[in-house]
Amino acid sequence: MQEQLRKLTDINHKLKKEIRQRIGEDLNELSIDHLRVLEQNMTEALNGVRGRKYHVIKTQTDTYKKKVRSLEERHGNLWMEYEAKMEDPRYGFVESEGDYESAAALVNGASNLYAFRLHQGHHHHHPNLHLAGGFGPHDLRLP
Repeated sequence: MQEQLRKLTDINHKLKKEIRQRIGEDLNELSIDHLRVLEQNMTEALNGVRGRKYHVIKTQTDTYKKKVRSLEERHGNLWMEYEAKMEDPRYGFVESEGDYESAAALVNGASNLYAFRLHQGHHHHHPNLHLAGGFGPHDLRLP
């Protein structure tokens, strides 16, 4: 039992010394060969840490790219659905006087009427939304 305790104590001291050397302490007693081995071990450890870091960054980047593609596809589908509804005879543009130029509204006696104001004075240009001559979904506001 005493022998086992002594061995574990020695291992503990060696590990503590190795840790101190890896953080740059207790280096004076090391020979040039030991310093080279320590440097090589730390370089290998650093390369492992960098490799893991770059892997995590790449995985996160790939995940976010997939999310962006999914959202772009969803946006495209919603935009196509909106355009299809605007061509549907049940929907249409209603000319009206007031503080807005026109409103898109559901017609044919629907129980709920939704109107969207087109704000001409508020041009919020989004760098990824370019619609030639038309109005984008970012120009519509609820009255």
